[in-house]
Amino acid sequence: MNKNRMILAAVGGVIAVAAATAATFAYLSYAAKVAAVEGDDETEGLESAVEKARRLSTAPVYPCPASVKEIEANTEKLSEWLSAMRKVAAAGDRAYEKTSPAAFKTFIVRDAKRLAALPGGVDGAIAAADFAFGPFRNFIAGGDMPSEAQVPELQRRWDDVATMVETLSACGVCELKDVQFKAEDDAAKKAAEEAANAKNSRKGSRRQQRKGAASAAQPPPSAAHSYVFSFTARAPAIVKAVNAFATCERFVTVDEVSFRRDRDAMAEALGGGEAKKAEALAQTGRRRRRGGGGGAPSAEAAAAPKVPEGIVTDPTLAEPFTVTMAVTVHDFRSLEESDKEKAEEGKK
Repeated sequence: MNKNRMILAAVGGVIAVAAATAATFAYLSYAAKVAAVEGDDETEGLESAVEKARRLSTAPVYPCPASVKEIEANTEKLSEWLSAMRKVAAAGDRAYEKTSPAAFKTFIVRDAKRLAALPGGVDGAIAAADFAFGPFRNFIAGGDMPSEAQVPELQRRWDDVATMVETLSACGVCELKDVQFKAEDDAAKKAAEEAANAKNSRKGSRRQQRKGAASAAQPPPSAAHSYVFSFTARAPAIVKAVNAFATCERFVTVDEVSFRRDRDAMAEALGGGEAKKAEALAQTGRRRRRGGGGGAPSAEAAAAPKVPEGIVTDPTLAEPFTVTMAVTVHDFRSLEESDKEKAEEGKK
């Protein structure tokens, strides 16, 4: 064997060893990956661990003493958390002294004048002098007298409306236009009550056997009343109002907000409204048909208004938005419960 053949044989041997080594490493890497995913005789793979976790998470809890003790401890923690959160939510609950229809009518007539005179954009007030607060109009401006049965709910509703109006005034609203009670969906409410009753009937026997934490975790239903307020306000006041309702002491949820302007100040400043734009397009078409294009600009084109340069419009001077805002005020009856407990203790 000559020298060249020896060199070629040595190079071929080195390449063969390198290829065998690379194949071995590739196989070991693939085997390790398969073992990590599917598992082998020594280790549990990812798929096996995931399947085991799924099986354990969906399987019923084994009723051993340790499981029962753990469930009771978790139930007690949940009950404590619910009680704490309920106290936070019910911090703004109100209680109202019992009053007669005549006394209530006298009160809201006087209080309506106070609310209408709060700071706003109608000669310094938030509402016009004859504003009668929507559903309360017949009691304030008319001769209607609420019945004895209506007074408790009207007391709560008037307090809600007064709280909202005071908040809107503090946020810088220009003018309060209207207040209405939002119609509740009786069908949806009835369906929810039926579903809750059916669920309670199925689990009634179990709930009767449970005591302490489990029973305390079921609060009574809240008294929720919804309202629709219509008012005018500029953008900062709208943002302040939404934030104020979200953070006020009463538990208030903002259900819907819509706002609009009758005039577009920017479009008018840039060349007028849609009517002017249509007229300009029509004039352009007529000039093209007469002139056929080209040539010097006509006198009408030279006299056309030019787009102003610089600041087009000042948002702070624009007319306010017309806003419609639907809110719901919740009362969790915590003060009613405390009154009942005091009455029972007094009887004992």
